[in-house]
Amino acid sequence: MKRLHLICLLLAVCCQEITAQYRVAVIGSSTAGGTGAWPLDSAWVRRFNYHYKHQLGIVDSTYTLAVGGYPVYKGMPGSYVPPPDRDGPDHNNNVTKANAVLASLPVPANAIVFVNYPSNKYEQYSIAEIMFCLQTIYDSVLKAGHRCYIITTQPRTGGPFDDPAVKRKLAVIKDSTIQRFGVANTINFYDGLYNPADSSILAKYNSGDGIHYNNAGHRELFERVLAKNVFATPLPVKLTKFIGNYSNASIALQWTAECTDPNTSFTLQRSTDGRNFENITVLKAKGLRSSLYEFTDRQPSPGKNFYRLRISETASLVMSNVILVKNPQEGLQVKGLYPNPVNQPDLEAELLSAQTYSGIVTVLNTAGMSFYRKETNFEKGLNKLIVPVQFLPHGQFILCIRYGDGNSILRTFSK
Repeated sequence: MKRLHLICLLLAVCCQEITAQYRVAVIGSSTAGGTGAWPLDSAWVRRFNYHYKHQLGIVDSTYTLAVGGYPVYKGMPGSYVPPPDRDGPDHNNNVTKANAVLASLPVPANAIVFVNYPSNKYEQYSIAEIMFCLQTIYDSVLKAGHRCYIITTQPRTGGPFDDPAVKRKLAVIKDSTIQRFGVANTINFYDGLYNPADSSILAKYNSGDGIHYNNAGHRELFERVLAKNVFATPLPVKLTKFIGNYSNASIALQWTAECTDPNTSFTLQRSTDGRNFENITVLKAKGLRSSLYEFTDRQPSPGKNFYRLRISETASLVMSNVILVKNPQEGLQVKGLYPNPVNQPDLEAELLSAQTYSGIVTVLNTAGMSFYRKETNFEKGLNKLIVPVQFLPHGQFILCIRYGDGNSILRTFSK
């Protein structure tokens, strides 16, 4: 009888070792709940669960503890007492509940909590209290022995979020979140998903209400979570070299990879800021051996060009490291500055822009004193810039135009 009991125990242990070993909880509001996606299986959390539970078989359960309209205070620990004018925690959908549903895992570090409160009531809250709430939730997860990922804000319009100052606040909260918790512990649901002209959700990702992402948006969110590779699943591709060189107005890119999956593909992506990437080509694996892959980018952006590889296999997706290749061509060129000397109320500049840039225009005297400052946008093509100068005293001045990722142009004029 004892022998039979021992055999059963060993079988149970072995079965436990070959079954799914990870568990996930998601707390948050409507984005985590899937609003904007239809059918709901298109939502980022559902896609995540399907990939890791049904395709890879390494997650046994994903608990969605998200309620539409919930602010971050709702996710606070059950013992937390909020200020009189703030919401209290929801004991069925907060971090305490998340830790409880993950508690039975034999290895606590195999449990993950995603925290996804993108915007609700952030127009009312100070950035300091938002960071306090996120830090308290994060610390609660780590205290339980689990791992935690804080998801940033996302772009939004409508109501108070039509105010440009509130929109900028969402961007500042995004930056504050990444700075506080580090890139390794955050997932960016903001950069690359908004229209630079008005900070709204990009049309291709907008569900129509200006608040939530559509199916394409949720797909992008899922891919960002997938790229984080939170379970450190091994990648059959061995990438041994990834380089780029500028020559003759083009950038030649090379990488060497050894594949074990015949369905592997490499999507080469480019960015001008290292955050927002676009696809420029897709190459299929040459075979199950170490091979050299090459592509020439004949239309690189002026200035900095960041490249990375999106490596897709049958059951996994990861991103390579990012490389930087500089194009010495200026992205913004001054084609004319007149009149100079200035004998009218305005100074006019004609600018040729290789792409859309946000920028800052300032007028300084030779001692460095600022007389004028204005934020503006430069559209691709020819731009006309009007700078009022009627208030300037007579003398020598510098027109400084900053654009893109730290680029600048200086031109002198006199009055």
